[in-house]
Amino acid sequence: MSADGTIHARAIRKSFGPKLVLKDVDLDIASGEMCCIIGPSGSGKSTLLRCINGLETVDSGVLKVNGEDLGYYESETAYQALSKKETAQQRTRIGMVFQQFNLFPNMTARENIMAGPVLVKSADRKESAKRAHELLESVGLSGFGDYYPAQLSGGQQQRVAIARSLAMDPQIMLFDEPTSALDPEKVGEVLAVMKQLAKKGMTMVVVTHEMGFAREVSDSLLFMDEGFVVERGDARAVLANPKELRTRAFLDRVL
Repeated sequence: MSADGTIHARAIRKSFGPKLVLKDVDLDIASGEMCCIIGPSGSGKSTLLRCINGLETVDSGVLKVNGEDLGYYESETAYQALSKKETAQQRTRIGMVFQQFNLFPNMTARENIMAGPVLVKSADRKESAKRAHELLESVGLSGFGDYYPAQLSGGQQQRVAIARSLAMDPQIMLFDEPTSALDPEKVGEVLAVMKQLAKKGMTMVVVTHEMGFAREVSDSLLFMDEGFVVERGDARAVLANPKELRTRAFLDRVL
């Protein structure tokens, strides 16, 4: 297996029925890189994340995550599908944070964070509880372990969701518009946690509308439209001086 924390995609295509959603997408993300994906609604951003995470299967092309073919292995003559158990094992190394927090409402913040390691990895409960405490502290929620999701604000719930993903010790973290469901004053607290992760060298791919965040934190920027990658480059360079007309038109509307 090659280096962890890398994503390599070539000519990825994905359809839902007759609609082609991803059109020959190429993507290379190095270990420790922070990449933001921007673009209008319906451009294929979330579908790309779901393919990287294994929630969707690509129709064609090559997709390697953490140095491995996701869901497949290569024999001498063909690609063979991995078992569900093997694919699930691959996916434990890829964290995903969604727009909606998707916390278990009947579990406390601590129990939500412990659930993955205990149920999926058969981790020791006592060790998992200790780790949950550390993770809550790292996302600024020390003392909130016994709170249920309904007792937390949206920003707090999203930070618990981030801690829950981190509890699985992923090599890669994917964020699908993690602040879009939050009140404006709660956005900063989630972005602050993400900035800390980026500083620690976590490989991150973030679908976002937060252009200031992208400019400040991101190494690279990907602009997608209608299923294509229209432009890719250094985040600050693309935002300041986009080469493609479609990128420029989009940024003129949102900046």
